[in-house]
Amino acid sequence: MTALLGLLGSGLGPAGIVAALVAATVAAWVYLGRAGAVAVALLGLVLVAYVAGSRQATVAAELSSAKADAARAVAALAEERRQVEAAASIAAEDAAAAAATRLRELEEALAGQPDTPCATADDARRLRDL
Repeated sequence: MTALLGLLGSGLGPAGIVAALVAATVAAWVYLGRAGAVAVALLGLVLVAYVAGSRQATVAAELSSAKADAARAVAALAEERRQVEAAASIAAEDAAAAAATRLRELEEALAGQPDTPCATADDARRLRDL
């Protein structure tokens, strides 16, 4: 019965459910009298409340799951940022070490030619690489 009411509600919406309950209550009044109409109306209201409560519980569970997914995504993003910063730091250290090595090599090459009045094209290339 709940599944039937759920299908009815998904197709007709709240106004359709109310119309179906009113039609069932009127039919019960005609066939069963006042007591039957009251019983059908109360049963219909209980079913509507059950379906609404079930839907609210489903939405609450989905919201809880979405919040947990968002928390996991935030944690993953923070970890990714940390790894990127660490990689950038390592790359900067590597670049600084390579530049220091090239500078030392250039200084050694220039120290080996103390009588040369100006730098050679090779020396200029090495300086541009720094």
